[in-house]
Amino acid sequence: MSKIVRFLGCLGFCLACFGAYAESRYQAVPINAGSDFGTEKALILDTMEGHLWIWTESPATDTETGGRYIIYQGQLFPGKEIGDVVLKQEWSPPAAPATSPPP
Repeated sequence: MSKIVRFLGCLGFCLACFGAYAESRYQAVPINAGSDFGTEKALILDTMEGHLWIWTESPATDTETGGRYIIYQGQLFPGKEIGDVVLKQEWSPPAAPATSPPP
């Protein structure tokens, strides 16, 4: 958690350099890393234009390298009323495994 606190501190400092306008424009929220051991994550929101990013930092392990990434998630846009589906993505179900007839 301390990495997120340091990250948010650095983000706040950088935003302060842009003045009070920019300071309130970007909001960062820590999010659950899931099952990845030691991984830190934060959601970053541009409150003016609706852009979203996920910041991820993971330590190096015996088998994998560590790293820090910022991944763009897209841009939010409003609906016309509560409950509107503003974006829908669908995937086909996986194909059933082939089975051979019983002997």
